[in-house]
Amino acid sequence: MTPATKKQVSLLPTQSNPQSAINLAMNWLTSVGRVVIIFVELFVVIAFLSRFWLDRTNADLSETLRQQNAILDSTKEFRAEFNILKNRLEAIESLSQHKNITQALDSLVKSTPPSIFYQSLNLDTTSDKLDTSLDVIAYDNQTMVDFITNLILNPNMDNVTVTKIEKEPKTSFFAVSLSINFKKAFVANL
Repeated sequence: MTPATKKQVSLLPTQSNPQSAINLAMNWLTSVGRVVIIFVELFVVIAFLSRFWLDRTNADLSETLRQQNAILDSTKEFRAEFNILKNRLEAIESLSQHKNITQALDSLVKSTPPSIFYQSLNLDTTSDKLDTSLDVIAYDNQTMVDFITNLILNPNMDNVTVTKIEKEPKTSFFAVSLSINFKKAFVANL
């Protein structure tokens, strides 16, 4: 028995024709191709390692955003209250520039007992009239009667009309809607 000889397969061309196109291409691929593969692998390794830095940066930015959102959420109520207050101040400033409105409000305040609470107050100013509609709350009947009597006796008011009176059974307060017309002479003097 003779030992079996190993057969080898080589894809490289033989050196019989070193200038053939296949031989030149194979030489180029084995030399330059190796360098290209090394640079590609180096780029992949750098990209892989930079992923750790990018993940850490992303986590830091996400944490910063969460903290800033928490700060914004905690100040949401304050900002809403601040905006309401700012709007009220702007409305008061615009009303204070109109002399007739401020004097009419002053006349209305002087007729109001201390236990009356205003829910809404609307002023309608036209060229020669000043009309007011208001909704008020009182916790007893006598206070409401005193308020309406004071308005009727006010020399600056021409007409006082009660448009609605309700007694809330659960809260036991009186809700009254009024319409007031100021005298034309009072409005003209303003």
